[in-house]
Amino acid sequence: MPEELSPLQQDVLDRYSKLANILHSLDDTLNEINTSSTESRTSPEEVINEMREIEIKIGLVGTLLKGSVYSFILQQKKQKQEQQQLQQ
Repeated sequence: MPEELSPLQQDVLDRYSKLANILHSLDDTLNEINTSSTESRTSPEEVINEMREIEIKIGLVGTLLKGSVYSFILQQKKQKQEQQQLQQ
């Protein structure tokens, strides 16, 4: 008799399914790139340079996001301290 899945288990399975679909799509895209005509093929050096630019931009966005979250947490902590001082 199969057991019912908990919501967490179902969520994990759904995410794995979504990841599998994305990986299959990526594999199809890579196969398409590898089988494309040599005339339209981009050199590996150009691809690496473009990927490096994307990596730098993603790193910048990540840093900005971390800074924003840190600032938000500090603001909340300051507000709590001010509220505690007013209550005393």
